[in-house]
Amino acid sequence: MLEGASDLTFREIVGLPSIPLLLILYFLVFLAFNFFYISFPVHAAIGLDWSLSEVGLFFSVMGVLMVLVQGPVLKRMAVVWSERTLIAGGSLALAVSFLFFMSEDTTHIYAGTVLLACGNGLMWPSLTAVISKATDPRHQGAVQGLASSVGAVASIVGLLAGGLLYGVLGSRVFVLSFAITLLAVVMSFSVRTQEADPLS
Repeated sequence: MLEGASDLTFREIVGLPSIPLLLILYFLVFLAFNFFYISFPVHAAIGLDWSLSEVGLFFSVMGVLMVLVQGPVLKRMAVVWSERTLIAGGSLALAVSFLFFMSEDTTHIYAGTVLLACGNGLMWPSLTAVISKATDPRHQGAVQGLASSVGAVASIVGLLAGGLLYGVLGSRVFVLSFAITLLAVVMSFSVRTQEADPLS
């Protein structure tokens, strides 16, 4: 039987334990990824002189890798590692991956793609799961709704600012994605989960 959910104001939601930190992590990772997402196709076409088919192949490979990581890989890793560890480790892999995209070498770029898929595939579902467990079931809908809104704002800001920043910084915009995600890594060590950490 489903419990009825009480209406929560924005102030009440962000007043819940751990929620502000988790929403900030949500925003930072979305922002950094969207800097990359809008900048890389431009960089590939202008900086790397890739054709449309090469850009399409790149994103296809990335998509397949993400599906693999979020499926069987994450399922096995979640048995061994806690969600907090997966968030921190995945965020670190994601942060480092952005640096590979500054290279003009295709091998380095695809190595970065593997890191990005691993980092995103391990971190993102884990962060979403922690947010869903951060409050009681009656308030999960409100919290998830606010998290989705935060992600949407970060996406809009990231896509708009990322394009502008690429025009100014060129491929160095990926360093900014690295720095933002690295900040998320540091902050992730303060995440508290409702499960026992197998490493502690």
